[in-house]
Order: sequence, then structure tokens, then C-alpha cells
Amino acid sequence: MTGRPKKKVAKARITAKQRESLAPKRDGIASVSATVKTLSDAEVRRLAEDCRAAAIEKKAEAVLVLDIRKKAAFADYFVVATGRSIIQARAVADAVVEASETKFGSPVRVEGYKDGTWILVDYGAVIVHVFTPQAREFYNLERLWGKPAAARR
Repeated sequence: MTGRPKKKVAKARITAKQRESLAPKRDGIASVSATVKTLSDAEVRRLAEDCRAAAIEKKAEAVLVLDIRKKAAFADYFVVATGRSIIQARAVADAVVEASETKFGSPVRVEGYKDGTWILVDYGAVIVHVFTPQAREFYNLERLWGKPAAARR
């Protein structure tokens, strides 16, 4: 055997910028389904009820469905729920997406997942709001979008 030196192979180095470009572009909930399609009125109501049931299953508190069809043109229903912590709020939002993506598709967008105090899961006709207790008290969507209080005399 001859004492030939081995050739040095240069290791490929990946810069931080290249690593970022390889990472998936997701902010929050990952879904493999196509986004929600156009739904009939009955399907929209069913989606709202399925979202409500998924939130209740994850032990969300004060879960309610608000019918906003006469008040807004951008959606038909709000589903409002409260998680006791940021972690629970994220779990509720995850459960909502998982419960509805097989029948209806994935949401159009999810906002606030990283922060976790107010997570919005937007299906177009149905918008799910998952709050922490402090955020729900502060924003008070029920007062803004719920039934008006009886007039006092």
C-alpha cells in the first residue's frame, strides 16, 4: 500500500437564509386538506355546530354560536370559545380544524396562533374565535355582535 493522502471533501455549509427558505411557510395550524369550498346554508350551519362541538370536547368554556347574518356580510356565524390558558386555546383551535377539515376542508386562514390570546380560525362563512379569559373579557364580542339588550324605560 502506498501512503497516498486522502482527498479532502469540502462539507456543504447551509447558511441561515438557506435554512429559512427550506422551512415550511406555516404560522400556526398545519392542515393537509384543501381550503373550504362554497357551502350551502345547511352546510354552513353544520360547520358552525361541528366547530362548537370540537371546542366543547376540548373543554373550552362559554362556547356559543352567534348568528351574524343580519349584521354582517362577511360571515354568517361566529363561534366564540374560551380556553383557560394559551396552551388550551391552541388545543381548542387545533381541535376545531381537525374536526372540520375532513368534511369541509381546511380554514381559509388562521390568525393569532403564535400569540395565543385570541386565535381566529376563518372558514369564510364561519369564523371561530378562541380567547383566553382576559382577552375575551376585553374584546367582548358578544356585546358587539350578540342580541341587543332589551330597551330600558
